[in-house]
Amino acid sequence: MTRREFMDEMGSLLSELPDKERLDILADYTEHFLMGIQEGKNEHEIAEALGSPKLLARELLAGYRINQAQSNASVGNMTRAIVATVSLGFFNLIFVLGPFLALIGVLISCYCVAVTLLAAPLGMVVQYGIPTISQERLFLLFGSLASVGLGGMLIIGLLRLTRWMYRQFLRYLQFNVQMIRGK
Repeated sequence: MTRREFMDEMGSLLSELPDKERLDILADYTEHFLMGIQEGKNEHEIAEALGSPKLLARELLAGYRINQAQSNASVGNMTRAIVATVSLGFFNLIFVLGPFLALIGVLISCYCVAVTLLAAPLGMVVQYGIPTISQERLFLLFGSLASVGLGGMLIIGLLRLTRWMYRQFLRYLQFNVQMIRGK
């Protein structure tokens, strides 16, 4: 593979990156080729030493997605980082994507429980109306307070758990990319 072919392939594979980042990366690889030529190597040897442009581009995209997820915390950025990392190997498909989807499912169900606990007092009033007997009123009042309190505490705990899990997944993805790069 010649320098031109290598650079064209890298450029097209990195088209998702912003222009500045893509051009910086391409400039780095051009510099690798120029230094190799100065050392007396030909373009084919340099391209072979650098490795497959597809694998290099996947690693670079995974690193970019992880950095993006760190700087701008969102479900979309985390999902893109997971997908970019999973594309680096079959191992990740089993050990990253499966647990990630399972944990997301558990989190969603816990959020549903918390919202249900918050909304339960309204449902009781709508279904049964306001009780006429004072004991039933007290039961409704204290049951409603307990339900709203549990729901509120659950929401607060889930928000903290979600932030913690987000950071842990990012750490694992960074570790994974470093392992693949051999660092």
